[in-house]
Amino acid sequence: MDSNRLTQKIHAFIDAESESMFGLLRELVNRDSGSRDIADVNALGDFLAGRLEAMGCGVTKYPHPDAGFPLAAAWLPDGTPPDARRVLLVGHRDTVFPSGTAAARPYAEDGVKAYGPGVSDMKGGIVAGIYAMKALMALRGETGPLPMELLLTSDEEIGSAASAPVIEERCRTAKAVFFLEPARANGALVIGRDGGALLRLEVHGKSAHAGNNFAEGVSAINGLAGIISDFAPLSDDAKGYSVNVGVIGGGSGAIIVADHAWGQVYTRFATLEQRKQLLDGMRAVVARHNRGGLKAELHGPVGFLPFLPNEANTALFSLVKDAGNAFGLALEGVVTRGAADAGVASTAGVPTLCGMGPVGGELHTDREFMVLRSLPERAKVLALSIALASERFR
Repeated sequence: MDSNRLTQKIHAFIDAESESMFGLLRELVNRDSGSRDIADVNALGDFLAGRLEAMGCGVTKYPHPDAGFPLAAAWLPDGTPPDARRVLLVGHRDTVFPSGTAAARPYAEDGVKAYGPGVSDMKGGIVAGIYAMKALMALRGETGPLPMELLLTSDEEIGSAASAPVIEERCRTAKAVFFLEPARANGALVIGRDGGALLRLEVHGKSAHAGNNFAEGVSAINGLAGIISDFAPLSDDAKGYSVNVGVIGGGSGAIIVADHAWGQVYTRFATLEQRKQLLDGMRAVVARHNRGGLKAELHGPVGFLPFLPNEANTALFSLVKDAGNAFGLALEGVVTRGAADAGVASTAGVPTLCGMGPVGGELHTDREFMVLRSLPERAKVLALSIALASERFR
């Protein structure tokens, strides 16, 4: 493969497709796909499946009873066995925004940035992935056989309970994995991430009239408060791990001793050892509070493994920096505290890199943006990186 010639061809192809790329981005942003709105997530999945099938990809859907379906779109050139090793792209089509957001706040541009629900996180990344694949499919005479696959997950924003097993499965045939999360606002790629886990704390007590029979009751709210207080010493932010009880609820009236209370918990950790330490510590706290008529349970975890820098990931990042240089971009890497799916692939031993989507910022807010010029730029870098990774990694 002549990488210089391929670079020129990719550059010309993506530039010629630029208007079409932004048209697709507008279409995706203007379609709601909040994680818990399963019908919306699946409708967007059906739309994208149709686009990918029209490109010549074989599409497989993975139905799930409690979430939208993940879908995998594989491009296997003629004569390629179905289990051929390939470069895997991973993006999530769900967003944090509920149904109706797109109608209230549709896609918009100001000449420098694009705006709208999920424009960076990560509908821009999906567009970059589709057009990187489209370019390489059109230029297959330059690259030779180049198996590729795009996996579009459905529930990343709520912990990937449905999608993480599919990512793990698809990694078994992957030479390298590029996650299409947005590049940071300064343009940096993501070379490492903390892990994170979501859990639910349930506490059951005994109800009673809070005036006439107060002593007969066992307050689940008091029990929840005690557990939350005992969780606090488990955190050490300086060392990279923490426990946060972010949402609580319980009881049915001020004059009733609460027989039920609950909390939603998020843990952050930098290593697998810290993850075990936190989960063991939380379970020990909960066990200590199962007394005096209280029953406490900790459900989970659902979430993300840490994405740790290692030799294979560093080699993939070096390759992508070369691809960036070919298009005049000096790419840097950053380790971020925000958790995502990249840890699944990296833990499975596959060379992994995250932040391969367009440049964006203000994620998960009504100010979320994508830098317009970065969409074709990053699609070009992604396409060349796929070709180089397919040749270099076996």
